[in-house]
Amino acid sequence: MSQNETNGYYLTYDLPIPYSKQGSEEKLVFYPISLREYLFVNVYSDCLTFDKNSSRNRDIILMTDLEYLYYVSQDKQLSVEKPYVFYLDRLLALSLKEDKSFLNMEKSSTRYGYNKNKKPRIKLGNTFYDSIDFENIRTIICQQNKIELPDTNLSKEVRDSIDEARFYKNKENKPATLEELIVSLSVATGWKIEEIYDMNIRKFLLAINRMDNLIHYKIYLGASMSGMVKFKDNSFIKHWLSSLELTGSQKYKDVTMSMEALHEKIG
Repeated sequence: MSQNETNGYYLTYDLPIPYSKQGSEEKLVFYPISLREYLFVNVYSDCLTFDKNSSRNRDIILMTDLEYLYYVSQDKQLSVEKPYVFYLDRLLALSLKEDKSFLNMEKSSTRYGYNKNKKPRIKLGNTFYDSIDFENIRTIICQQNKIELPDTNLSKEVRDSIDEARFYKNKENKPATLEELIVSLSVATGWKIEEIYDMNIRKFLLAINRMDNLIHYKIYLGASMSGMVKFKDNSFIKHWLSSLELTGSQKYKDVTMSMEALHEKIG
């Protein structure tokens, strides 16, 4: 069973995910973060979602992600805007449920540093974790809290263009705030507000997406069966229990057009 499949079991049942450095008996336990911390996680997750490979600086591209994280945090010009070490510290505090020890900045100063070969490392407990561990830990935190990593198969210019297209497309429809999403989920499901507060971020986002899919499915199916509306392609009316996970070009279907559709428009 692959690591992703193993993590899938823990994710399904909201169980904490254990992680051990190879050769170490010490174990870290990562917990899904509560919805109450969503706004903080939305900011702190910048330390996991950066894309250093979009830089034109060869030295930066050759860095590991952990090296880059330290580099950005120590750069005097960027430290105010991108305090990535602090962000990582807070995410680890929330994920490991060790908030009190992480708040002690004296400990934090010795927690993040370099080995004798000037390679970056993080000390958690009695164990030092390196760049490879950082990649594994980042994957766990992102999976547990539905933090989307950038699609490195696309250039930054293309991703920026897609984001800009989405911005203009949604300009007339201002996205709902977190508070509005919480209230909407409560109204649609009958769940108490306090119950929603106690959900973890991942399950909340999954519930919102599924609720939205169910509502649209009922609308489209009802319109189709009434006979008063006829869709050119009924295959887009997918059952509300179909997978909502988008892969590849599907992620950008809302703002991109196939070559076939483009030729139709031009023709």
